This record gives sequence, structure tokens and C-alpha cells, in this order.
Amino acid sequence: MLAKKEGGFTLVEMMVTVAIGGVLLGVAVNSYASIRESTYVESAKEHVASIMQQARLRALSSGESQTVTLDLDNDTVDGISFDGDVDLQKIACSSSPQTLTNTGSETFTFTRRGSGTSKSIRFSSSSLSSVGVITVNGTTGRISVKDGC
Repeated sequence: MLAKKEGGFTLVEMMVTVAIGGVLLGVAVNSYASIRESTYVESAKEHVASIMQQARLRALSSGESQTVTLDLDNDTVDGISFDGDVDLQKIACSSSPQTLTNTGSETFTFTRRGSGTSKSIRFSSSSLSSVGVITVNGTTGRISVKDGC
């Protein structure tokens, strides 16, 4: 008489299931880290754009010059530091090959009549090639936030 077969999983089936789960978990963790970093840099970009917009509005309403200083060496804006891996770079959007500078400081001065010269700052991180650019129009002082130049 044949023995009754017990129900359950074999060791090979369990090992294959665990291996597939490990691969899926690895992909999910990598995607989460990338999304988190992108969101953090995007948030920093929007925060700096807000600081610049407030300075522009104060200059328009009060008639006095307002200054926003970006320290490219330490990646700070008016002394506000970003805890994550946010890299601020001055970018020349008008020249054909884009030239990047990430040393020194960059000052944006807003007056009632604009900001003097057009300037752009690129926001990125170590693993993301480019997250976005804030450009200040020298004539009007208007601030635009874009994905590129």
C-alpha cells in the first residue's frame, strides 16, 4: 500500500521564494532611496525659491534692497544649511556648454527695479545628475524654477 503524502513545501521551493523576495526587496529599497533623495533636493530648491521670492517682494514693497546669499562651498542659503546631500552650483545657462561653479558664494540683490544681472543656480545631489534650476531675471527680478536652463 502506498504511503500518504504529507502536504507542505520542499526546501527548494522555500529557497526560491526567499531568493525572489530578497531581489524584490533590494529593488524596492534602491527605488525608495532614489525617490527620497530626489524629493529632498526638490524641497530644498522650492525652499530657496521661496526665500528669494520673499526678498523680491520685500524689495518691491519697501523700496530697499534685499540680499540673499548662497554659500556654494557649504551649500547654505542665508546661513540655512541643508542636512541632506544637496549640491548648489552656479550655472551659466546662456552659454552653449553649461559651465558650473560650486565654490565661493553667490549674492542675489533684489531692488524695486529687478536684480541687476540674470543668475542661475542648479540644485542636484551626488547620485542625481540634475534636479532643477532657479533662475533670477536681472531686468525684472522674477524668479523661475525649472528642470533645466
